[in-house]
Amino acid sequence: MKLHSLNDIFERRLFRIPDYQRGYAWQEDQLKDFWEDIIQITSAHIHYMGVLTIEPVSKLIWERWEEDCWLIDDEDYRPFYIVDGQQRLTTAMILLQAIIETIEHNAKINYKSIEKIREKFILYDGDDGQRKSFLFGYEKDNPSDEFLKTSVFGIHSHSNQHQHTLYTINLEGAKSFFKDKLCKITHEDISLIFKKLTQKLKFNLYEINEEIDVFVTFETMNHRGKPLTSLELLKNRLIYLSTLFKEHKGADVLRDKINNAWKTIYEYLGKNPDKPLDDNLFLRNHWTMYFTYSRKKGDDYIKDLLNEHFTVKNVIHSSSDSSKVTVEKIDKYITNLQQSIRYWFYIHNPRLSEPVIKDEKNQLFLDRLERLSFRAFKPLLLASYTAKRPIEEINRLLEAAERYNFTLFTMCKRRANTGDAMFFDFAHKLLFKDVTI
Repeated sequence: MKLHSLNDIFERRLFRIPDYQRGYAWQEDQLKDFWEDIIQITSAHIHYMGVLTIEPVSKLIWERWEEDCWLIDDEDYRPFYIVDGQQRLTTAMILLQAIIETIEHNAKINYKSIEKIREKFILYDGDDGQRKSFLFGYEKDNPSDEFLKTSVFGIHSHSNQHQHTLYTINLEGAKSFFKDKLCKITHEDISLIFKKLTQKLKFNLYEINEEIDVFVTFETMNHRGKPLTSLELLKNRLIYLSTLFKEHKGADVLRDKINNAWKTIYEYLGKNPDKPLDDNLFLRNHWTMYFTYSRKKGDDYIKDLLNEHFTVKNVIHSSSDSSKVTVEKIDKYITNLQQSIRYWFYIHNPRLSEPVIKDEKNQLFLDRLERLSFRAFKPLLLASYTAKRPIEEINRLLEAAERYNFTLFTMCKRRANTGDAMFFDFAHKLLFKDVTI
């Protein structure tokens, strides 16, 4: 099979990262490995980057890409979704942009002008001076799309939709990492880095055919490299299930709702860049609250979600009405997830501007409980906010939780899990109004 360089891959192709894909997940360890791989390539050798799996985008979809139709229709560019390899390809694009920004504007790299490099890989300009298309990016509604265009590729935008998420923090970190490396080396060394990046990194380019289930392919392939988080796996599964409701009028709307919910979740997980929230911790606590608690421990919650609740079997031929997955059931679940993340952020950041709850006493109780440790109370607190209980009742709950923690764990030195099963069970009942505070 022929290996393809970055130069080959960007030959009249337009790439988008689809909605079922996770965002940019690489951090410093992966960036260091990527940089070292490039540094160590000799002039006589290549570096194999693995498989880059792409899926042709149907005309029905790309006709809605208003800013890119001209490039596909008139310039004969072929549009593709990236199914596997987006972390590596995104990293290569960020390094490429860092190179463009590091060298002097009028300088050339390997006899190529900055303008030619940008037109080949990043932004294609029409001859009329009006039309422009990004050759690599996210689908338009993804919060990372605007961030990639403006903060990474440095293209001015009239939009004010700048959202910080866990993924945009990673994008920003990658660009800073590469610019820091490049500013310490000479123009000749940067030119060599560019040559290795565009010619010496080689991929197996694999184009998916229509018979392959792209969602299952994505879930399977992404067990390589940096594993998908539980939140990413869950999103992919729910989008996949949404495609099975072919006769339901709300199926297309459901997919949009899933994307909007995850957009909100990642916005709030990364809303405080100094203290980003852990996505697995949020999902585990929400699972404890939303579903009847069992004694499952560790990461078993994601197995419960993917293997027991949200399965193909439960859509097509469930064993009971209670286990059947419907459009309405998924809608109810993701709506609750989307509401809960706002309160989850507030519980951990009660003093930040524009809090969800504007009650000084409530904020004070949260500060004090955090110093003691929330322990088993987080699902219960999340349920009390999400169920919109009166603030006076929630304050009494916070006061009781503080007293419980101090008495049992600080004074009496009881085991760390004392009472946790009882409180987890109450969280579920409180959310669905089976008990009061």
